[in-house]
Amino acid sequence: MASINTPEEVMAAEQEPGAVFLDVRGEDEVKAESLQSRPYKQAKCSLDDCSELMSKAETLMSDKNAPVIIFCRSGRRAGKAKELLEQKGYKKVLNAGGVKDMSYLSQSS
Repeated sequence: MASINTPEEVMAAEQEPGAVFLDVRGEDEVKAESLQSRPYKQAKCSLDDCSELMSKAETLMSDKNAPVIIFCRSGRRAGKAKELLEQKGYKKVLNAGGVKDMSYLSQSS
């Protein structure tokens, strides 16, 4: 499984200017359960097809030096997306794991 950043790393990154939360789940999954505690952007990335994310990346996240905090259901797709965004030149990409694992954000808002 892809390495998941700690809550402390995620919370520190979100304080940086231009930080973006990115949900890489499909629209149906997002409708069923979304991140309530922070605004986020969405672009689908599966383990075998990240074409939607790759085509939308520079529009959704124009500053490649700003933190991108990626999440999905469990962290696997976020790990794949992290790898691809780093290859595309994004400098600070974090895998926050699954949306259910991010309850700590609601305690810090």
